[in-house]
Amino acid sequence: MRFLSGNFIKFIIASCVVFISVSSIACNLADKTNFTKADFEKLRWLEGTWRGTDTDGKNQFYERYRPVDEAKIETESFSDAALSEIDRRSITYLENGSIYHRDGDLLWTATKLDDSTIEFAPKEKAAHSFRWKKESADVWTATMSAKDAHGSTHETVYRLERIK
Repeated sequence: MRFLSGNFIKFIIASCVVFISVSSIACNLADKTNFTKADFEKLRWLEGTWRGTDTDGKNQFYERYRPVDEAKIETESFSDAALSEIDRRSITYLENGSIYHRDGDLLWTATKLDDSTIEFAPKEKAAHSFRWKKESADVWTATMSAKDAHGSTHETVYRLERIK
């Protein structure tokens, strides 16, 4: 009497491979949301005042990114170059190992962070994801990604240049 057939052994081995693969993926995802203060420091390149435009160089807007403390960066948005009146405030912050960006009722959570890029996915009431990517000390891009009614992803890229 054979206790284990060849097919059964193959099934067990395949199951173990799948389990290890899924476990590995789950661990990698957990690492992406287990951010530290040292990770948050990687966002210091955002500090400053910026003029943004769409890809056509039109529709100018102005933003100021200011560290509040070692775990918070406040963003003030302006519609005029004189930066005379704040139109909106938002905040990027580290809390319990996650990095969040809150703009009013909308909340995103960071899914990726390195020395020049941070990516956010919707968490509460937000419908689009976005990525901030440093190009140089004085230029970075904000890329918004959203799905249309047909499920196709559309990206809008904004270029931000430091105001000195």
